[in-house]
Amino acid sequence: MKEFAHIADIYKKFPTKEDCIRFIEKVRWSNKPVCPHCHSHRISPMKKEFRYHCNSCNISFSVTVKTLFHNTRIPLQKWFAAIEIFKQNEKLISVRKLAEALDVNKDTAWTMISRIKKAGSEYGELFTRLVESGEIYLKGRIKIK
Repeated sequence: MKEFAHIADIYKKFPTKEDCIRFIEKVRWSNKPVCPHCHSHRISPMKKEFRYHCNSCNISFSVTVKTLFHNTRIPLQKWFAAIEIFKQNEKLISVRKLAEALDVNKDTAWTMISRIKKAGSEYGELFTRLVESGEIYLKGRIKIK
């Protein structure tokens, strides 16, 4: 059977949610926040949160708005692992095997696969940059039975 990425490597590279958010900010914005609603650069960071306030349209937002990570309760490390597993095994991955690899239920795994499949068309450039950045790519692997 095809080998999958070792989940522990994701947690080593991105030990916290904040590390994942910083990575997405780097890939999406080159560390210069842009309002996803009005595309303004007039942004103020919100203290103690990984959110921003747009001074043009007066809306608060995070880097996950209008991405496949928006409104998810699944840890971002699991999303990163799912992206890597899907990238390596696009035609071969089953919902149950992804669920087992990520330690989530099959419904959650199905949702993740669906969002990842849609991400290429809906979130285009951002998703491509996340996948091709090489930073999510893992060297360690485990076999899933």
